[in-house]
Amino acid sequence: MLQRTLRKYIQVKTVLIVTDDLGFAYWLGQTLDQARYEAWPARSVAAAELLLAELQLAVDLLVVAASMPGASTLMTYLGAFKNDFKVIAVCDEEAHALEQLAMVSVVRRKPRTVDSSVKREWVRLITGLLADAR
Repeated sequence: MLQRTLRKYIQVKTVLIVTDDLGFAYWLGQTLDQARYEAWPARSVAAAELLLAELQLAVDLLVVAASMPGASTLMTYLGAFKNDFKVIAVCDEEAHALEQLAMVSVVRRKPRTVDSSVKREWVRLITGLLADAR
């Protein structure tokens, strides 16, 4: 409740991370938390939908594993509530078919190693995407 109240006064951007890679979700969530973003992880599209319904989140950015079943359905669902949200499709190797969807802003490879330069790169990418959002 306090977060929702504070959200009215502080422009906190919300990032929904949907991936079954718990290490990546944890790393990215912690990185975004340190950069003053509100990050919410979900292990599946079904879990993300429950999270959205339960918490009534207004998502500014969706970071989704490109191979996640139901990812395009989730993007369509989110687009019905907020048409200016951004999407980063994360893939392991090759770009996935999700990059063909109009809603995907960026297709990015999941980092193989995590160091401070990788963290800075992801924060710069996300900050740039969210600066474009109204």
